[in-house]
Amino acid sequence: MIDVLNFLPNRVSNLISSYNLEELEEIRIRVNRPVILKLTSKEIVIDYNIKQEEILKILQFICDNSIYTYQNQICNRIYHN
Repeated sequence: MIDVLNFLPNRVSNLISSYNLEELEEIRIRVNRPVILKLTSKEIVIDYNIKQEEILKILQFICDNSIYTYQNQICNRIYHN
């Protein structure tokens, strides 16, 4: 799970890493909304509203700065879930 934190902006990564991540199942990140950690037994709302620019940076980092290359996969995933 620690590897996932490398994809996040430092501020967000530092906030998340202050929690026990052994039960972490999901990190919910939405524009202008608090970051939510979904653990096995509970949810933790982190008092930090992530900005659109930060989400774009995360996506660019995950896609190795080539969002266009992954565009079809991203769209298919969004519409088929």
